[in-house]
Amino acid sequence: MNIRNIFRKNISTPQGHQAYTLSDIERCKHIYAGGGEWRYARKGGIEGGMRRVNSLGAAKALCTELSALCFSEQADFGFVSKEVESFVGDVLRNNGFWRCFPLFLEKMFALGAGVIKVYCEKEEIRLNYIGGDRFIPTQYDEKGVYGGVIISCFERDGKRFHLHEKHERTDCGGDYLITNALYDVDSNKELELKEFFPNLQKETRVKNLKKPLFVYFRPASVNNVGDNPLGMSVLANAADILKSLDIVFDSLEREFVLGKKRIIVPTSAIKGEYGEDGKLHKFFDTADEVYQAFSANDREELRITDNSSELRVREHIDAIEELLDLLCMQTGLSPGALSYKSAGNRTATEVINQGTRTHRTKTAHQQLIREGLSDLLENIALLGKLTGKLPFTLGETESNINVVFADSVMQDNSVRIDNAVKLFKAGIIDRNRALMEVYGLSADELNAVNPNVITAKGGEDNEQ
Repeated sequence: MNIRNIFRKNISTPQGHQAYTLSDIERCKHIYAGGGEWRYARKGGIEGGMRRVNSLGAAKALCTELSALCFSEQADFGFVSKEVESFVGDVLRNNGFWRCFPLFLEKMFALGAGVIKVYCEKEEIRLNYIGGDRFIPTQYDEKGVYGGVIISCFERDGKRFHLHEKHERTDCGGDYLITNALYDVDSNKELELKEFFPNLQKETRVKNLKKPLFVYFRPASVNNVGDNPLGMSVLANAADILKSLDIVFDSLEREFVLGKKRIIVPTSAIKGEYGEDGKLHKFFDTADEVYQAFSANDREELRITDNSSELRVREHIDAIEELLDLLCMQTGLSPGALSYKSAGNRTATEVINQGTRTHRTKTAHQQLIREGLSDLLENIALLGKLTGKLPFTLGETESNINVVFADSVMQDNSVRIDNAVKLFKAGIIDRNRALMEVYGLSADELNAVNPNVITAKGGEDNEQ
């Protein structure tokens, strides 16, 4: 069955909510991959045709920047017991979590959603990182998404197939139901699972499981297309600026092509030869050093002149810088955050210390990411219990997992030194305190370096 068909068939929205549209995700995915409806433009000349517009790649750069901003460092996870901590830590390492999660976040920002599913394969707990274009939400409320269809695509013998794995919470007893279905994409016919997956059950029911075994991640930006809690790509409302960036960048490249050096020569200096096609081809032989006589009444007719135009590089660069700042404004970043010339905010600590718009946006995104990571870790522990790898009841792990991002306590030397110098010049701190802040030393360490700097009380300058 086609993805759009399964989307229309399974989507269920609360009364008054608009349906979630897959076309929005496909459009943003195309832009993220360097596409867009503006990607091709008409050629000039008699023959015409279309040419590809050069892309600055601002959509990819924006999503990469947001991912690095929100998860550039390791995170600390706190658990209810050492046994749970060791078990979950092993699962994360075995599934390459620290390498895969930043990449997953980048696509999540681009597509507006992403799902991480926890499952068991050959008695090992696995993580499956799923893009928003391969997940169809079917059950959700204001608290989040708790039901959906995961689509896996594969090919065999030149034919395309989709495996639909539907997760839902049933009304009878609060059971958790997983249903698998296999479809031929070309014929939209359902096939038997045993043709490709002999060990896969059509239905799996888990008793008394109150939460889904997948976690739905989304950006913090509000979905302004439909009245629902589903995510929206950070590119969705910035398409016009991204289009303008590509147009200006394409114009910059064409400035060098169309503005390259051009020499005007008199027609009497043009030679002609017949080619293999029988047509006369005219050219100016720059290697011909033989003197030739030409008849002309006006010397200007024989002059070879340089008609090269001045390249407008500065105007294009200024326009790109302004458009990048507009893109920052639309996506919640501070001006200069995406600039390729100015320093911008290079570290998480600089963002925090400056209290900028970027810091507020980063905090909003991280709050949802933190909640999603907590649910993911709980799901790993829950599946550990279901598989008999952890000896505790289902409810013991809930609300007992703490997620702390390491970059929130990271210190940046340049910012610390700059603050210390400003406070010293303003007379708020003395010289000794400024030295301690600059070099990261305690009073005892500074006194050990230079005993004459700090008195026995450790706080006043010696008058020397």
